[in-house]
Amino acid sequence: MKNPYAPGFWCAVVALVLLSATYFYGVMLAHQIDKALIFLDSATALIAVMSISMVAWASYQAQQVKKRQLSQSKTLVLVWDTKVALRRVETVFDRYFWGSYWQPGRTFQEVMGELTGTPLEKSLEALKSQCLKLDREVAHDERHWLSNARELSDVATAMARERYQLDVCDPRNDSPNGVVINRDFEVLVYTWTARLKTFDHQLDEMEVQYS
Repeated sequence: MKNPYAPGFWCAVVALVLLSATYFYGVMLAHQIDKALIFLDSATALIAVMSISMVAWASYQAQQVKKRQLSQSKTLVLVWDTKVALRRVETVFDRYFWGSYWQPGRTFQEVMGELTGTPLEKSLEALKSQCLKLDREVAHDERHWLSNARELSDVATAMARERYQLDVCDPRNDSPNGVVINRDFEVLVYTWTARLKTFDHQLDEMEVQYS
């Protein structure tokens, strides 16, 4: 990375050299060679000090830039890991409620509308753990990402309980076409989808920010 202050520094050095040379030449013309040599030594020392200071400052700035780049890379990796955990939650959620997980032979907790010990609960806990790491990296005392994960977990728990109520009541025999329409469950499905998209969108924005 080029130093934006380098041109100004070199212009100042050139100006100092020209002024020193002009003054040195004037003193020589006045036949005061001793004074001219003393001035030349002083000017040389000043230029050397300025050069050393510039090199030290440029080195410090380079270290700061490298440190920021490493921090951004670490944050970006955490964002990617969080996106992977979120995709895992989304996949397991679909299987749990609409696919192979919601089948006979479930555990007692699942039958009673609980997520304890289920693959969905494990994936949600993994997401919470990853979000906590991301919060510590970017938000410090705040828990923005962990709150997002907890909101998803709350919706999933509510859906499991609502699904349990549907299994217990099962009003399909009373409906003309045998189709169950449960407004509360539909609202929970919509809420889950909306929060999942919002979560994913926020992660995309952070990925762009730290790329």
